[in-house]
Amino acid sequence: MRRKNILKFVSLLGISSFVMLAAASCTSTPTPTPTPNPNPGDEAAARELTAARASLTSLLNSKNTNVEMYADYAKIQNALKSAYTTAEQTSQNSSATLEQVKSATSNLQTAIDKAATDKKNFDQSHNELLMAYRNLKTTVSQKSATVSSLGLSNPQYSAILKKVNASYQAAEKILSASLDPISGSAPTPKSIAQASNSISTETNPETLKPFKTNADMFNSYQFYKLDSTKLTDVQSKNTMPSNYSFVGYSVGLDNANWSFAQRTVWTNGSDTGSTTRLPNQSADSVQATQPEGASNPEATATKPLTDVSWIYSLTGTNAKYTLKFTYYGPETGYLYFPYKLIKQADSNNLGLQYKLNTAAQPTPITFGTQANASGPAATVDSINIAKVMIPGLAFGENTIELSVPATKVAPMIGNMYFTSNANSERTIYNQIFGNTESNESNSTVVSVNLLKGYGLAADWSTYIAEYSGAGLTLNNENKADEKYYLIGFVGGTSERRIYSITENVQKLPSSVTNQNSRTYTFYVNAPKAGAYYIKGVFTSGISRDLKFSTGDMSSNNNVTVKQLSTGNYSTITLRTFDTSATKGPTQVTTDSTGRKTLTLVEGLNKIVVSGATENMGNAPNFGYLEFILNETQPETTNVSNPS
Repeated sequence: MRRKNILKFVSLLGISSFVMLAAASCTSTPTPTPTPNPNPGDEAAARELTAARASLTSLLNSKNTNVEMYADYAKIQNALKSAYTTAEQTSQNSSATLEQVKSATSNLQTAIDKAATDKKNFDQSHNELLMAYRNLKTTVSQKSATVSSLGLSNPQYSAILKKVNASYQAAEKILSASLDPISGSAPTPKSIAQASNSISTETNPETLKPFKTNADMFNSYQFYKLDSTKLTDVQSKNTMPSNYSFVGYSVGLDNANWSFAQRTVWTNGSDTGSTTRLPNQSADSVQATQPEGASNPEATATKPLTDVSWIYSLTGTNAKYTLKFTYYGPETGYLYFPYKLIKQADSNNLGLQYKLNTAAQPTPITFGTQANASGPAATVDSINIAKVMIPGLAFGENTIELSVPATKVAPMIGNMYFTSNANSERTIYNQIFGNTESNESNSTVVSVNLLKGYGLAADWSTYIAEYSGAGLTLNNENKADEKYYLIGFVGGTSERRIYSITENVQKLPSSVTNQNSRTYTFYVNAPKAGAYYIKGVFTSGISRDLKFSTGDMSSNNNVTVKQLSTGNYSTITLRTFDTSATKGPTQVTTDSTGRKTLTLVEGLNKIVVSGATENMGNAPNFGYLEFILNETQPETTNVSNPS
């Protein structure tokens, strides 16, 4: 009984104690849970890793400087770059351990030290190479200043500049490969010396002088007179008719069977009544001559009075005309030459082509209205000028071969002119047509040398003659020490007498049935559009008229100088006429309209000369023409193209 009471008491006590403890726990201050102390070893490791990374970063910061130090040592530089790349990968790895960071730093430092050692060893064992290489670097570093001092900035020197730059490029290739290239052959003192010497040679002003002189000449133009010896493998071997003086005609020649013809000068016939060819004026006499103005001209015993020549035919297996020249101009040049049809029947079967140097195939030369045409369509009664653009010229010797495609016929081709300047055509036109521009007393004057300039006769009798000798006078002044060259047998129908010529005579073309058809055509390259007076020299024992018309022969644009006479029958008495003169011995009478000027367009103007009504249409012998711009008269608005 007693035991039960005790157990009950203890039980009650336990319950109340737990209740009291629970109440106490709700009202007392809580005790914080203590944080464990970190491991001192872990903290030290973190600091060490941070320091190691900083050390690696510092070493990596030297990359640009260190790598650049070995720019001339490609193998050393490549190995060092590789070491930096490996170290950078470790630096960028956030999980890299301390040992990995330390290893990367150590390896990089070793690579840096090795690069320095390798460079030192290389330099010590390649002293001669190193000196040559450094000198070449210095030379190349001065390129800009050196090239600027050579004066090669003008377009005509572009090929010379390219050659100079090529010598630097060869040196730069050696330098870019470095002293110790990763692949390929290492440079040698000899190869570096060759590169250096090449630069020295190519930039030497004395070396460049002949190149620049040549380029300057071609920037204007170079004249290449036709040479019959350079016309090879042509089908026709016949020579031109022996009675010809002019060899280009404004009418068709259906039976021309010669390949080459040269204008010749004749006597005036005053002493014998018959004209004869002057000595050394046959086509054969000029075959061995070199082009005037060409590179390396050969000396010749005789020089023709006129260079006007024509290639009549390029027909024949492998037939060609070859032009060779030395050239230091730009890679693209321009070939000019006069051309025309022999006869109208050829107009639909015309062809011409050229081959430059070792080209596999020839390049066509087209005439017409095409965008790439080298000139207008060829005609019988006019002379046109071809402008053929020729790219790919070599620096030095060049060869151009002109030929005709199979089944085609070539136009007549005249003397050749080559230029590097696309804007040289004005001066070339003047040369082709014997024009000279000048300013006399503030007047614009174009002089026409009919002896030297290309022109077209319409009859075989028309000729150019020399006037010279003790009795020669001009406007009553003695000219015994001078020579004049005048054109005769224009207008009328009578034939020129050639008693001394009996072989190879061809009296075609002929105008004996039409006195108005025997004309002479030449060209004036007018610098300005406007009205031009005409001045010239003439001779005629009896009164004759001289009519000048523009190419269209229109009645409203011609000047007829009336009743020209030297006052006697002596053909060595010369006088001057001048349509601008208002008094004095050169004053002339013009046609009833009183027109004293021709209206010319700027550029080429085709001028046709004939007789008029006096003396059965015969014109006086004439030459030394001048066209003088009337500066007081407003310029014409005529913009028609010369025909």
